Amino acid sequence: MKKRNLIVVLCALLALPSLAQLKKVNVYRQGEVVYSAHVSEVDSIAFEDVELPVADLLDVQFKADGSAVDVSPMKNTVTTPAKNGLATIWSDTYQRYIASFSNSWGSTVSGYYKIDYTSNSKMQKALSDGHSLEVLVKANYTGTIADTEAKPFSSMQGGGTGFLICKTNASGSGGKNVYTFLPHVNGGWKWTTSGVTPKARKFYHLVGVWNQEEGKAYIYVNGELRNTVDAAGSFKFPGSGATWFCIGGDPNSNGAAEAGWCGEVAVARAYDKPLVAEEVSALWAAVADLQGDDIEMVTDVDYLSGMPVKAGSKFLIQGKGFAEGDKVKFVPSGGGTGEFVVDTELTDGGVRIQLPNNLTTTTYSMTLMRGNKTQDLGMVKFTVVETMPPGCKVIAHRGHWNVAGSAQNSRTSLQKALDLKIYGSETDIWITTDGVMMVNHDASFGGVRLETSTSEQVKALTLSNGEKMPSLEDLLNMVKADDGPTKLIIEIKTHSDPARGQAAADSTVNMVHRMGLRDRVEYIAFSLDICKRIVQDDPEAHVAYLNGDRSPAQLYEFGIMGLDYTAAKFRSNPTWVTSARELGMTTNVWTIDGESEIIEMNNMGIDYITTNNPEAAARILQYYEGAANE
Repeated sequence: MKKRNLIVVLCALLALPSLAQLKKVNVYRQGEVVYSAHVSEVDSIAFEDVELPVADLLDVQFKADGSAVDVSPMKNTVTTPAKNGLATIWSDTYQRYIASFSNSWGSTVSGYYKIDYTSNSKMQKALSDGHSLEVLVKANYTGTIADTEAKPFSSMQGGGTGFLICKTNASGSGGKNVYTFLPHVNGGWKWTTSGVTPKARKFYHLVGVWNQEEGKAYIYVNGELRNTVDAAGSFKFPGSGATWFCIGGDPNSNGAAEAGWCGEVAVARAYDKPLVAEEVSALWAAVADLQGDDIEMVTDVDYLSGMPVKAGSKFLIQGKGFAEGDKVKFVPSGGGTGEFVVDTELTDGGVRIQLPNNLTTTTYSMTLMRGNKTQDLGMVKFTVVETMPPGCKVIAHRGHWNVAGSAQNSRTSLQKALDLKIYGSETDIWITTDGVMMVNHDASFGGVRLETSTSEQVKALTLSNGEKMPSLEDLLNMVKADDGPTKLIIEIKTHSDPARGQAAADSTVNMVHRMGLRDRVEYIAFSLDICKRIVQDDPEAHVAYLNGDRSPAQLYEFGIMGLDYTAAKFRSNPTWVTSARELGMTTNVWTIDGESEIIEMNNMGIDYITTNNPEAAARILQYYEGAANE
């Protein structure tokens, strides 16, 4: 075998093994391995020292106790205003503590870090004349990403800079939820989209660069330049109260955080210059070297975190590539005692493990062990309970529309909800001028106002999937033809004329009775008067009130037997769940899509959940039902 002489760039950003420990030498270009060889195949290795860029504005290092420090020359103060949704754990792969966030995806932020630069003129000047940001992040989600902005490292309230996963309607997104660098320059956001939709529970190395002199913004993913956009002009800072960097979300105008990140952050850095491609490539090479060849022995890793568990019960980790004899090591957050290693039992979609009888409530890191090889699987939070909550039954919001070929409030969305055999499929109705109940969420569609138009005009409207707008009778016929358990949950909209709303209630109840579907239909409304009218029309009907301003006892007096409120309303009034149950009433929460928030509502003891992500919610319910029977 012919041996080669290699010149290798030596990168010491995180921590590299010594030459004696090296088994393989990789040569990178633009973050890609262009040559790879075992040391035995190399005749000589010459190391060329390259001075890596210094994160001179911000370089956050997380600590075992959940706190963090800035080790950059700036020495910024890092605080944790909210800690419930975060934990830190040691990563064998990256040889450092990393932060794990269990915030609700893109919304509620229960844990984050704050670096305030309101009074730091030096940092402000540095950001304003060109800068770079670097993160190493992992997104945790189940199924498809919720179509809402989630931000791991940002300072973007009315101006600023940072990273996010954008919505599908963002400029340059191509209709996908992709990693994006977003500086605010020349009076507008510069959408530097990457085209990379993150795989669940997989780390990505991102670098965003704003070069004021060139008038350009760049984004690199795993060392590769993914996009360049024009960004000439002056930098705009965030609004008052929001001039701080948030790790785990984004500053809001009230001084707190929003757009919550659910997942891990291993690196969060800021540089007082636009990094060039060679510097970005070197940063990525250091990360890639630590990941090594064994980082993805198992792919598509997925599991439920934040769940209540019984000590000694079974826990499922899904993924491709698990092998006979694999073990999983669990290490508790904060460096405490309680580390354990368990054997795995192969299943069709992953492995099942037996949790120990002395399991404690905390967050654990999970590491796959296969011989002398290891792979980080992620962090999981266990809450040990004696008795499992029953779990929330699932209602698809406007049908199961968030899939190919479907559309909100369409025939297809109802059929797909019926196919899931979940508890319910929610829909919205308006009454036309000729007394026909038509199905749509908004008061208008395509410039046609439903309650002031004829049914002929409304039925001619075409939905986004090519179907014509359905009538309520169309959907009820589908329910009648289906022999499954799924109910139609009918929201009677608040009409501009209260009398029209009352007429819609009367017409709907009459139609349901005429078609013999009283046991397959429930009703909801924001209007208290409409709820009362339905109870008057059918005292045995299940009616739930949506507006959130009445207690269970107040609704009970009207014969309204359901509370259908937001998560924030139930959090503010936690006794309402118990009070409703004692009165024989039901509780439903709307509209919850993120896995962590779905789990939170299940743990709270809510009866039903209305969601745009019914498959994930049904999977979570299945866990509760299965665990309760163990």
